[in-house]
Amino acid sequence: MSELALYPVALFFTLSACHFAGRREGASGAAARCTCCASVLLGAALLLLAPPTVRGARELGAPAPLVLVALGDALRDGAAASLGLLARSLRTPGPVRGLVRGSVRGSGGVRAAVGVLAGVVAVRGVLLAVAAPDLAGGRMAVGPGWEGRWALAGYTAVGTLYLGWCLGALRRRVAERARAASGAARAGLRLVGWGVAAGLVWDAWGVDDVVRALAYGSVDGAEDAVCAVLGLVCSALVAAGLGWALWPAARAAATGWLRAQAHYRALAPLWRDLHAALPQIALGPARRLAPVPLDVRYALYRRVIEIQDARLVLRHHLDPRAEAWLAAALGRFPVPAACAGASAQAAALAAALERAASGARPGVCAPPGPPPGGQGAQGPGALDAEAAGLARLARAYATCPAVAAVRTRARAAREHP
Repeated sequence: MSELALYPVALFFTLSACHFAGRREGASGAAARCTCCASVLLGAALLLLAPPTVRGARELGAPAPLVLVALGDALRDGAAASLGLLARSLRTPGPVRGLVRGSVRGSGGVRAAVGVLAGVVAVRGVLLAVAAPDLAGGRMAVGPGWEGRWALAGYTAVGTLYLGWCLGALRRRVAERARAASGAARAGLRLVGWGVAAGLVWDAWGVDDVVRALAYGSVDGAEDAVCAVLGLVCSALVAAGLGWALWPAARAAATGWLRAQAHYRALAPLWRDLHAALPQIALGPARRLAPVPLDVRYALYRRVIEIQDARLVLRHHLDPRAEAWLAAALGRFPVPAACAGASAQAAALAAALERAASGARPGVCAPPGPPPGGQGAQGPGALDAEAAGLARLARAYATCPAVAAVRTRARAAREHP
């Protein structure tokens, strides 16, 4: 199971790349591009270097499974170069609004970073060719000669030192930004800095491979269980830091989603009765909607429109006796003053629904004005405000004893006119 832990770590970095790919405009464009490249390259490297991937390539008879390991190491070197460019971009002075802000000054920095990366990859390629290791059991092993051992140790040491140098530069820049920030951004950047520090420890674990290459002539071709644990710690700290720094937006998104889910479920009993009596209100083909829809905002928007359309139709079926029935029911089942309006609307709706179900002809004229509470608000929070009002109406419709008494009277009047 510890070997499989590298897959969620790789998934985390890949999803991070998808997030930062959409943040390429403005002053934070260069830093966002660097973060995106580093995330996707590191995620791909971890996928290739995971022990199950290496073993699977060997079992499937891949012509050169060692090439898979070399490609994974090259991708990790590319991720290190992207982190170095990210550290360079964070040198740009200006207000601190998060981690991804800044720009790479000129194209010379990019060319220099690409040149260093090309040199590192070339040196490691030459060392790997000199070592000519065999890949057996997920380990790269060389012969007893010292030439192969030194080459294999050099191959591992160059990658470890290059990644450590880039991570160290990034750690210094994040620490500088954290000192200049304040509030939640400062705490979040500190967590990100600790995550980068965990990445340094993760990279330092490669020194063990250098020692084993010299002593025994073998290293792990794939990432081992300790790397998986350190990768999880690094990912968790970085995710916690970003979440902390962006907490207001994350909290707003989470509470908005939960609120929409609550409103969607609260409207279900009312919508079900209205849809059964007036199936024409459906905006699309009738189907059983999921109890927890993926796009809850759209599902809630559709449900609100269908309920309001049904209320417009039922305006022509309002029963004039509903008010008297409700007054009598309130004598036995009083409701709080705050719920009086919703109870009156729900009672009128229940009586109209029973009258429509009886097949009675609709009234010639509808009452003037929109249905009670049916005029939707305008503005960014229009859907939430309208859904909240309808949710209060739906709760009164489904749970208020006075409304249930009016529904019973209306049903009796329908059955025994």
